[in-house]
Amino acid sequence: MRRVVIAASVLTGLLTGAGCGGGSDAPGQPAAAPNTAVTPTTTVVAVVRDVLGSDVDPPGAPGRTVTLVRYTIAPGAQLPAHIHPGVQVASIQAGSLTYTVVSGTATIRRSTGAAEAVTGPATVTLGPGDAVTERGDMVHFGANTTADPLVILATLLTETGRELAVPA
Repeated sequence: MRRVVIAASVLTGLLTGAGCGGGSDAPGQPAAAPNTAVTPTTTVVAVVRDVLGSDVDPPGAPGRTVTLVRYTIAPGAQLPAHIHPGVQVASIQAGSLTYTVVSGTATIRRSTGAAEAVTGPATVTLGPGDAVTERGDMVHFGANTTADPLVILATLLTETGRELAVPA
């Protein structure tokens, strides 16, 4: 399994050094400035892309690669606008996806079985059991605007040698 982690460094808090030691009362040693601020950062993983399997030149699709991916998107994360060089069929497994089509048309199949075309610019919300099909040069992005992780399973059929997603 190949895992790609897209991370963002965020400020997690401001700590003060007052009362935490660090000063020196020894002769000839400088004392630490009172209330010296220490700013730690923590890496927050915005998106984890786990490649669960892939096959180059599958039957009926020479020059293509079929890939199965599990995306886990952190609360508050938004992906940049992108395309898939081929086709991606994705299903929401857990959480809620705020899904924006910038240009082009996506096909959405709701968990109820109802199908709808979404033509950009447009934004919809997808939940567990909903699926979306994205083709070629359709520009889109997603965001997790909730407090819970979002999990998406996706199958992509892309041009061999190209990235699974290309910034738009």
